[in-house]
Amino acid sequence: MTTTEATTNASGETRCSYHPSVPTRLRCSRCGKPICPRCSVRTPVGLRCPDCAGVRGLPTYATNPTVLARAGGAGLAVALGVGLLWGFAPNWGFYLALLLGFGVAEAMAWASNAKRGRDLQGLALLVVAVGLVLSRVVLAQRLGITWAEVNALRPGVEQLLRLRFIPDILFAALPFVIGWIRFR
Repeated sequence: MTTTEATTNASGETRCSYHPSVPTRLRCSRCGKPICPRCSVRTPVGLRCPDCAGVRGLPTYATNPTVLARAGGAGLAVALGVGLLWGFAPNWGFYLALLLGFGVAEAMAWASNAKRGRDLQGLALLVVAVGLVLSRVVLAQRLGITWAEVNALRPGVEQLLRLRFIPDILFAALPFVIGWIRFR
């Protein structure tokens, strides 16, 4: 008796090969392995197990330096534009955070022919950080705040720079998350 036959009960149900706690009557149309509806893959010739269906993750690429530079330039152009805009319109933080994240990610994806990978993730995070820093530098310059005052964080500076802790942390994290997920 094989293990598959040993797990068969009186009603003809077996346990899924991938999810042992799930009883099933389905089998892979190629190898005959017991599968459940969660792990089955619909193919033109019937349901197959993930192994036989050839299920694999999306490919990631090691981006060559030319494509990486082109993607970085496209992302940096968007980040500089959004950073300047955010410095002049700080009350639109949520929308500008979305624009920064999606703008940088999509510009970089366009310039790299939709490649993905760790190198593009890291570059996207760096470019987003440049845009965020630029927005605060422009805002500080517009309001006449010096670097000494920013470093000392004297009372009132955080109010002038629109540094509200919870919303600003969320708004600053949003473009980083977008860039990270886009090139995953």
